[in-house]
Amino acid sequence: MLPTLRSLLNRPLAENFDARTQFRLALQSGLYVFLLAGLLNGAYRGGERLVAVVWLSLGCVATVSLANIVLPRLLPVAYDEDRWTVGRHSLHTLVVLLLITSSNELILKVLGLARPSFGKMYLIVTSIGLFPIMLGVFIAEQRRLKRHLAQAQVLNQQLDRQPTSPNDQPNPLPGTMLPQPIVQLMSENGRERLSLSPNQLRYVESVDNYVQVHWLDDGTAQTTVLRSTLKGIESALGQHPQFFRCHRAFVVNLLTVVHANGNARGYQLTLDGVEETIPVSRSFLSAFDGRLKAQSRFPIRP
Repeated sequence: MLPTLRSLLNRPLAENFDARTQFRLALQSGLYVFLLAGLLNGAYRGGERLVAVVWLSLGCVATVSLANIVLPRLLPVAYDEDRWTVGRHSLHTLVVLLLITSSNELILKVLGLARPSFGKMYLIVTSIGLFPIMLGVFIAEQRRLKRHLAQAQVLNQQLDRQPTSPNDQPNPLPGTMLPQPIVQLMSENGRERLSLSPNQLRYVESVDNYVQVHWLDDGTAQTTVLRSTLKGIESALGQHPQFFRCHRAFVVNLLTVVHANGNARGYQLTLDGVEETIPVSRSFLSAFDGRLKAQSRFPIRP
């Protein structure tokens, strides 16, 4: 039971804390409160009940905006979209309902109207608001999943018509040798160095204060650990446009992508010669598509 619950709470969940998106959701929440509270309390006949419902609806818009726009900017680590899970969203939902409850209590007090105890008000708000909140999350996640699956399908159709490896290049003429560019990566103190061809490098992953460089040596997967930042590695690869920051923790070689799967968060990329899949997070999707177009290997969208 506990392992199942833990697995559910740790399940990744797509979320978008963009201000415009969240303000639109806040307006929808206020409209929902106005319609439902007005219907249940007969507020549409006018009088103080209508005034109260209007203020409660405005309070809902303000508190939802506070929770979904302001809090993520004040607490960026806690509200990291790439680490958002069912458990974090459940806790966030309880906070939102708590803020709405506080707003309702304050508004009714200022208006001089009868109000239930704080605990009872919280139960009322939860019973009314929990279902539409979770339903909205589910619908939004399914829409993102459908969109990303469709985009990944188009991407894979184009990938199927491309060489499966950046090493699939014409052989040089006898007696000639094509110049091979070299990428040199080093640690922050300069003591550790790694020199290799760009075509050997598959991806780089940030792990705490280190980066793991994943590359191929005659087709065999190799991993080199350097004490550096992903930003530093990204800078060192700046002269090679095939390398792209696709996630807060990953830089990938676009020329080695052989397949893509879509999920609610973005893409999962399969690279030539690599078992692990590499994520492309939602915040990098537009730039990812643009960079692939710039590579002139294949169009992502018409």
